[in-house]
Parts: sequence; C-alpha cells; structure tokens
Amino acid sequence: MTHLPVQLCDEQIQQFQADGCLILEKFLDLAVVDRIDARLDPLFATQFETGVYPDEWHGRPGLNQPTATRQMCGMWRCDRTVASLSLSAEVARLNATLMGWDGARLATDSCWIKPPGAPEVLFHRNNTAFACINPASVATCWIALSDSTPSAAPLEVAPGSHQWRCSDQFKFLHAPKEDYRQPLWRAAAAAGVKQPELLAVEIPAGGCVFLHGDLWHGSGRNKTTDQMRRSFAITTLPADAQFQPPGIEPGYIFSRYRRMGETVMDESFFPILWTRSGDRTAMIVEYCHDALANA
Repeated sequence: MTHLPVQLCDEQIQQFQADGCLILEKFLDLAVVDRIDARLDPLFATQFETGVYPDEWHGRPGLNQPTATRQMCGMWRCDRTVASLSLSAEVARLNATLMGWDGARLATDSCWIKPPGAPEVLFHRNNTAFACINPASVATCWIALSDSTPSAAPLEVAPGSHQWRCSDQFKFLHAPKEDYRQPLWRAAAAAGVKQPELLAVEIPAGGCVFLHGDLWHGSGRNKTTDQMRRSFAITTLPADAQFQPPGIEPGYIFSRYRRMGETVMDESFFPILWTRSGDRTAMIVEYCHDALANA
C-alpha cells in the first residue's frame, strides 16, 4: 500500500513553532502499524534479526516486574522491518520541515510499552540527552501503535515549554520516586511560568505527535487493567550536526559512536535520511526498504 506524503500547511508549521508540538490524528496506515508492532515483542525476547543488540533496553519480560515499562532504543540496527520506518525519508522530511532544517539524519529510534499498572515516566526534554552533539537539537515523531486513551498513560506535553529559559540534567526516567511532573514544575518556576498548560496526547493507533527537542513531556501511570500502551518514536538531528569537541559534553549513549579525535558523525551510525537536495546515505537502500516510500 502506498503512503501518501503529508503536506504540512503554513498554519501547522506555525503551530509547531508556537507550541513545540503538532498532532496528526492520522499518519500511518494500520498495515504499517501492525508490521512494526509485530516486531516489538520478538525484540524484547532477544530475537535480533541482524544479531546486533540495541543501545538501551529496559523492562525485559521474565527479568523485571510484569508492570515495568519496556523501552528499547537503537532498534533499527537490530531489525530491518523496524528500520524500514526508522530510516524513512518521509518522517525525516517532516521533522526537518517543522524545525526549519535543510536536512535530517537519524539520531535514534525507540519504543515505549506500558502494560497495565506501569508506573510514571519522568518529565524530560529530549535535547538534554544529546548534549555531546552540536547542535544539541532534535525533533521526534512519536507514533501511537495502540489507541492512546485517557486512562492508559497517554503522553503528556507542556505546549510552549520549548521556549522556556531553563536548564536540566539527564536523568533515569523510569518509575521515579518523586512526582513525575516535578521537573516540569521546577523548569516552569525557573522560567517564570506560574501555571504551565498540560496536554494529554489522545490519538488512535496510527496517529502521531511531532515534538520539539526542548519540549517538556512525560507520562503518568497506566491505570487500566487491560490496555497496553504501545508507541514508537523516530528522533532526528540536523543533517549537518557534528559531535562537540572531546571533553565538552559527556554522552551516555551517542558519544560511543564518535571517531577518536574527530567531530564528524559517521553515517553508518547516524545516516542522513533526507535533504532538500535529495541526499540520502547510500547504505540505507541496501539495508532495508522505505516503509513510507511511494510506489
């Protein structure tokens, strides 16, 4: 089935720039949703098609509590079906268009699975995890693989918070002991915002929300007894991004892919997905098809 490219209007781009987020009720065809979703449980069962392990892996069935939130990052190297969406030129084009970039390269992909009873996820900003990269600026396309309902821990965002002047540090996000919104309250106070707006992203499977890297977001507890919240996210950097010089900023995950003594980002690990001039890392074509390419 052919995916019809999304044509963003000026109003949508302006809304993203003002709010730091943009919701599309319909984005992926359900056939694509099902193909991607079908690969998640095998990956958490250590069935890696390529033999490559992910960058991050939390909530392993049989090793963690049944209610633990499952998260995996860097999945495109593990599975070509997942890669067909993660490396899509269409998602990168939309991220870049909203951010005003001339091109986009993959930063990472990730999935979040919250079973019934799963605890909160701490409010955070995605850019904080990319401090070792210049510019430390990302955009994320967060896709619902299941219906995101009010009681099943929908993603929560604070519209406009990407414009706040505040600081934060990279933290462990799972099952916080403090109020999961506490980092948001502290950031709002620092920015002089007395009552930050909160928006629950309630969308059907196949819908998505685009997130500015400085937007504060998190999620509450899954209060249902029978609903699993499943989502997939693709995060991109500007195509011309490079590493900070060594020693400037640490990098928990991403600096491990730095070439010694260099700032260039290796396209084997951070492939260029889309540019206005049509550039795209050559190895992608050999590695997997594009799930959203036109026939």
